Amino acid sequence: MTEVRSFQSLADRLAGNPLDATLHDGVPGWLDKPLRDWLRTCLDAPTTKRVMLRLKQAHDSGTYKTPTHQLLRQPAGMGLLTVVDATVQLHPGWGAFEEGSGEFGGDWHIDTFVNIIRDLQDTLMDGASLYRFDLDGRCLVRRVDETAQRAADRAIASTTKTAADHLHVAWVAAYGLNPEPDKVFNEAIRAVEEVACPLVEQKKAEAGTATLGTVIGHLGKNAPDKWELALPGKDGQPGGVEPIVSMMETLWQAQLSRHGGAPKSRRQNQDEAEAAVHLAVLLVQWLSTGVLRKKP
Repeated sequence: MTEVRSFQSLADRLAGNPLDATLHDGVPGWLDKPLRDWLRTCLDAPTTKRVMLRLKQAHDSGTYKTPTHQLLRQPAGMGLLTVVDATVQLHPGWGAFEEGSGEFGGDWHIDTFVNIIRDLQDTLMDGASLYRFDLDGRCLVRRVDETAQRAADRAIASTTKTAADHLHVAWVAAYGLNPEPDKVFNEAIRAVEEVACPLVEQKKAEAGTATLGTVIGHLGKNAPDKWELALPGKDGQPGGVEPIVSMMETLWQAQLSRHGGAPKSRRQNQDEAEAAVHLAVLLVQWLSTGVLRKKP
């Protein structure tokens, strides 16, 4: 992707206006043609067929000459973004990308595919879209504050592959084109469990009986005197485990969608999901980098 630098038009600079950091939802007019042009470079017949099937669209031959024409004529807004998202997920160039060299199916060379991905990334960035392309998830996700994004990236990089995978799935479920709040909670808690269980309850983890709930019980009631935080307390010595136990309890108790039939059981909402994934990011980072540790 092209290096990101602050941009301001000459007219705004001369007028002394502040930088405009507004991000635009949907497909504003200036992004409509560039996104459709990008689709034209990608939608060969096999890819079009896969996109139509995955989106469960039948060819309306009375209105559109070809299935490709039908996809290219999707209404601006979520309809067009959905086609872009499906196309990049199903693009045959991923085969060449995974192999790291050569070509895929005789048509897609890795350099060509990388340029296609970069073009999509740059188009969304330059057009101030609310969405960006996520390379690991191979899909469109909503942009978040850069500091929050960097924190998530650091947490994912600092932990085990399994925990990182769960955390990334939770992030995409929170900020993807089609958010799934219940899935966010499931994956966020599993990400924390992947790090916390073997760290705090190794034998139970090996037996497959450890959960975030049992970790909370162990740290909060059974062995708080055996653990400490790298962060110092009021006396300047390593602090107690209460802050991290409180964060774990907050995440654990907030999952109201875990079981059906309970009086408080319900679907999670988007605000809850976003809060949960950011809390999981902090917990995974702390647990993976030794902030919680056994006392010497």
